[in-house]
Amino acid sequence: MEHLNAAGPQELLRLLESEYLAAGFPVGRTGEADDPRYRPLVVPFDGIGEEERLLRLELCFLPHMEEAEAAGIAMLQSFATIAEGVPPGRFGDLLRLAARLNTILPLGAFGLFEDTGVVYYKHNALLLLDNGSAANVKAIDAQNGLILHLHQLYMEAFIGVAEGRLSAGEALDCLFPAD
Repeated sequence: MEHLNAAGPQELLRLLESEYLAAGFPVGRTGEADDPRYRPLVVPFDGIGEEERLLRLELCFLPHMEEAEAAGIAMLQSFATIAEGVPPGRFGDLLRLAARLNTILPLGAFGLFEDTGVVYYKHNALLLLDNGSAANVKAIDAQNGLILHLHQLYMEAFIGVAEGRLSAGEALDCLFPAD
């Protein structure tokens, strides 16, 4: 069976970009990449969390997956930065919070880049290119809805811990109050 080539995944991002533009989202491509095909599509969503924050969801297909793509498989990475420049003194609480929440997430994981102090969310999804563009775009959009829901639930806890207003224990107590 003939599978889509490396342009297949990029066509999915182009279609998704068109869908979000038609819905009024100011999407665009950003960043640098060794290969311009792997520049992320950035979709800004506002009104997330109690403070109605802006969340920039970055979507890109993983590079160097030519063999998988030839077999009709593409790996889409979704990435969102929650906080930047977090001081090392907050790392322990952030890692504790992430470890606890990651055990209950239906997809993806929260994490911390200790070298830069960036708190993030990341999810990789396997897409079957033979499913067709419309089905894959619909699946990506549904996945993005779930990712936004997770941020609606948990982003403020991470920001509170990152800013030192909450410990991990306090954040968890707020999220999961005892009966």
